[in-house]
Amino acid sequence: MSRFRNASFAALLLTLAVGLPACRSQTPEEEESSSGSENDGDRNARRDVTLTPENGGGSGTCSLQQVYFGYDADELDSASRAAIQQAVECFRTQGLPARLHLTGATDPRGTEEYNIALGDRRAQAVRAYLVSLGIDGGRIAVTSVGEEMAQGSDEDSWARDRRVSAE
Repeated sequence: MSRFRNASFAALLLTLAVGLPACRSQTPEEEESSSGSENDGDRNARRDVTLTPENGGGSGTCSLQQVYFGYDADELDSASRAAIQQAVECFRTQGLPARLHLTGATDPRGTEEYNIALGDRRAQAVRAYLVSLGIDGGRIAVTSVGEEMAQGSDEDSWARDRRVSAE
């Protein structure tokens, strides 16, 4: 049963990463006119992901690292979904953690209120994908730090600020 749940978790992570881009609520024109958003970057920035199952030193443990998002984006792309699914598969074979805590973050552009909401949407997107892959939503806590932890000063470093981290 544990292996089945771990496989479901991986499937959930992958489904979340693939399916969420289709759930956008704003058109590109609406997004461009949104006030208080991360409004000076490239909206088509590559949504890279470094969500990797780690089997460090033969310990047999997996970890969900970070999922990166494009400028002003809160959807998971196919690469993100695939990486999340891979982590879920690892969890299924190695054991699911008792709890996952997802923290959404943004780059410093935009208002504090907007960025807190955007960070939350990003974390909720990862959570929803995990749940769709069979992970019990009761095991997943979600928070947003908005721009509070941002350290970037240019587009390349801001791209690293736009993420969801898992603990």
